[in-house]
Amino acid sequence: MTTPLRKAVPHVDRTRSNLAAEDSPVAGVALFPGGLAAGSKLGPTGDDLDSRYDEVGYGDMIRALNTVHYAGETTFYGTALLRACEERLFSRYGHGSRILDVGCGAGRVTRAVTTLGGSITGVDINGAALDAARASTPLATYVEASMAGLPFPDGNFDQVWCLRFSFNALPTVAERQAALREFWRVCAPGGKVVIEVFNWYFPGRFGLLRWANRLDAAARHLKWLGQGRRGSLPLPPRDIIYLANKASGAAPGYAHLTTVKELRHLVSDVGLARHMKVTDEAGLIAGHLSPVRNRHRGYSTWLLLSKPSEDMP
Repeated sequence: MTTPLRKAVPHVDRTRSNLAAEDSPVAGVALFPGGLAAGSKLGPTGDDLDSRYDEVGYGDMIRALNTVHYAGETTFYGTALLRACEERLFSRYGHGSRILDVGCGAGRVTRAVTTLGGSITGVDINGAALDAARASTPLATYVEASMAGLPFPDGNFDQVWCLRFSFNALPTVAERQAALREFWRVCAPGGKVVIEVFNWYFPGRFGLLRWANRLDAAARHLKWLGQGRRGSLPLPPRDIIYLANKASGAAPGYAHLTTVKELRHLVSDVGLARHMKVTDEAGLIAGHLSPVRNRHRGYSTWLLLSKPSEDMP
């Protein structure tokens, strides 16, 4: 019998200090108490972790957690403005383009771009967040759907944006790969897919965030080993449960913190490596899109996929 998520979330450790910047999705790193309940049945070999995560419904548990988390943060995202990097993104790529805002939540980017006269559609899986978005910007277009199953025709948008770490909310490799395929599918020839992700190697203040994440991961793994690999599963590598810091009383959220190497592997696995550039925020703003090293220490990483025009090979 697996432990329901609703029983785990209220007991998340809230004693940790806020080690990250105010805008960070990992402020106040926290854990499920004792990890995720794995049930009594082992995988085929006893070491098949993937099958055990499937067994406990890990992806469904994370989606349930994030549904509550993002619904509780609508008061912040329903009024927050564009960041400087997003203003530059719209200035450089967005004017005159059909834009899809994937993971739009309460409509922060969709609302702002609509006000600027842009053509943009917001899509999100969270119905409560979309209700808040529609209430604040009734003239904008919002669609409820998953990133991994976008209900739009092929080539329907010139720009596909997945900003402010929405991609980090996808809990499994399969979902991340499916989302990349969908972003590429709905992107028109000559268009761009732009994805912003939180960086696992971001050190935080005095390097404390990096060490906190590493120590938490090590502690979870050691606890699991101490249980003879038969008890509660640790969270998968680079997965964290964090304390909400955008709205008072919001539930904890989930993020999978990515690395540059992981992003390159994901893109290669879906056959899009030759269309990929991985840069940082400075590169995006400057427009030179200079590549970053695998362990770059920036707050965010930006993945750009450029789709060839129809007349190109």
